[in-house]
Amino acid sequence: MSHTTFVTGATGFIGQYLLRRLLANDQRVRILARRPDLLPADLGCRLEVVVGDVRDRDALARGVAGAHTVLHLAAFARAWSPHSEDFTSVNEDAVRTLLELAAAENVSRLVHVSTILTLPPFRPAPVNGRSQLATPYERSKREGESLVQAYAASGHHAVIVHPTRVYGPGPLHDANGVTKAVVLYLRGRLRVRLADGDVLGNYVHADDVAAGITLAAAKGGSGAHYILGGENASFRELLELATRLTGVRRTVLPLPPAAALTVAGAAEVWGRLTGHCPITQSWIRVLLEDRRADITPARQDLGYQPRALAEGLRQTLAWLARNGGNVQV
Repeated sequence: MSHTTFVTGATGFIGQYLLRRLLANDQRVRILARRPDLLPADLGCRLEVVVGDVRDRDALARGVAGAHTVLHLAAFARAWSPHSEDFTSVNEDAVRTLLELAAAENVSRLVHVSTILTLPPFRPAPVNGRSQLATPYERSKREGESLVQAYAASGHHAVIVHPTRVYGPGPLHDANGVTKAVVLYLRGRLRVRLADGDVLGNYVHADDVAAGITLAAAKGGSGAHYILGGENASFRELLELATRLTGVRRTVLPLPPAAALTVAGAAEVWGRLTGHCPITQSWIRVLLEDRRADITPARQDLGYQPRALAEGLRQTLAWLARNGGNVQV
């Protein structure tokens, strides 16, 4: 019988791509899920499901028990939350608990899925003041990484991977924000974009990230970091590519950074009053950073081969065309 692979965050955007890859290779897969009903029926019937929250030690213990490999995708990845302790409890405390349990079970392979935002940008954003502060998400993910690095240094196997800006077929929620932005643009509902000076980001198809996670588990050296990215492009270039692929061109007004920071400051005040804040000044700083990425180490060490942005976006737009009536923004 094959070894058991335990996956957290399996019902998420990347997680479902990962499950399909694992099951296609006839792996025995166990997942932790608060909402197993979110799984497609064709996946759920082939999995061992532990129902519970990643902050529940007992549920994590049931998941890790007897596992050969642990793939940790679960994270609290929002722009802002009225309950800032959620970033700590999920992105730090749950990681600490998972590592303790993995050590006790002598787990052979562990992959921790982090974010490109924990790494220094190619070029920092030209901002001052409060916007320079790390977002709660960035700060908590860095702390979680530190725990994983200490775990690896103590002699256990652990690899950290850093996905870049992820897109692809799937629900148009915050985890799939790139695809959501493209859809809003094509539907004429993206009226304004940040005038970011055409700084570069890195865009990667969700299925390529899933492939990279499986490669990191199989081939990654303990303590290693790998960027799981695709192609570097500016946000303007991304929208222009969508136009070339569809023939649809929309007018989007560039918003100067100073104005965007003012809007974000007002949004933070609104968030404190209402509990809802779509953007913060620190996230404006993130969007102004040059976040081009070098994926050479993942290519060389893991055999990672992501698709070109034009190919991935073409596949995503074809999926949207087939499911347009059922895809809500």
